[in-house]
Amino acid sequence: MDKFTFRSNIMPAAETGYTLLIPPFDVVVRENTLTLTATAPAADEDRLEEQAEEVAHDLARSLSYEHSERFEVTFVSYRILHPNGLLSVVSHLRKIAKPALISAPSTVDQATLQRRSDRARRAGRNADLRDMLDHWARYAADPEGRLHPLYDVLQVAERLYAAPREPRKKRHQKIASALGMSSADLDALGDLTNNPTVLNGRHPGAAPGPHRIATDAEVATCERVARAIIENYAAKIVV
Repeated sequence: MDKFTFRSNIMPAAETGYTLLIPPFDVVVRENTLTLTATAPAADEDRLEEQAEEVAHDLARSLSYEHSERFEVTFVSYRILHPNGLLSVVSHLRKIAKPALISAPSTVDQATLQRRSDRARRAGRNADLRDMLDHWARYAADPEGRLHPLYDVLQVAERLYAAPREPRKKRHQKIASALGMSSADLDALGDLTNNPTVLNGRHPGAAPGPHRIATDAEVATCERVARAIIENYAAKIVV
C-alpha cells in the first residue's frame, strides 16, 4: 500500500491548527495549508487525487458557511511514498497569494471540529447541499451584501420539494413540512429578497422610488431562514 499526501493552499488562513477525519482522508489544516493523507493501492492514484480535491472544496464550503466568509482552495501538489521507500512528487505550480488571517478564536473546540467534518462529508454526498453552501459562500463574499444568493438557497429547496408551477404558498408549505420549518419564514425570505424597492434585493430599482437598503433586521431574517434551510436539509443526509 502507498501513502498519499495531497497539499492545497486554503485562503483565508486558518485561525489555528486542527485535524479532522473526512474518510478516506486524515485532514490537517495549519495556517494556509490543507493536507490530506490516505493509504491506498497505487492503482487508486487517479481516483484518490480527484477525491482529495473534492474533499478540499467541501471543507472550504463548510468553512465559508461557518464563518460567513468565502474560503477557497488551490491544489498545489501531492506525493506518494511507496512501500519500497521511494518518493514520487507531482507538483502543480500556481501563483499563491499571500494568505489573510481571519478574525476568530485562537482555539477550536471539538464540537466545532465535528460540525465542520460532518458538514463537509454531507456536502461530499449531496450535490444539492453543495449548491446551497456555494450560494451562501457567494453571499458571504459579496461586499455589496446583495441578498440574491440567499434566495437561491430557497430555490434549491423549491427544486427539491415542490413543483415549478405550484403557487408560492403551496411550495413553501411543502418545504416547511419537509424541513420542519415555518412557511411564514420562507415567505419572509422570498418577500424580502424580491422586494423591488430594496436596492440589495433581486430586482433593484424595478419599482418606482423611494428605494432603500434592506434593514439590519431584514438582513438578519434572510440569513436566519437561509441558514435554517441549509442546516435542516444537511441533517437529513446520512454520513
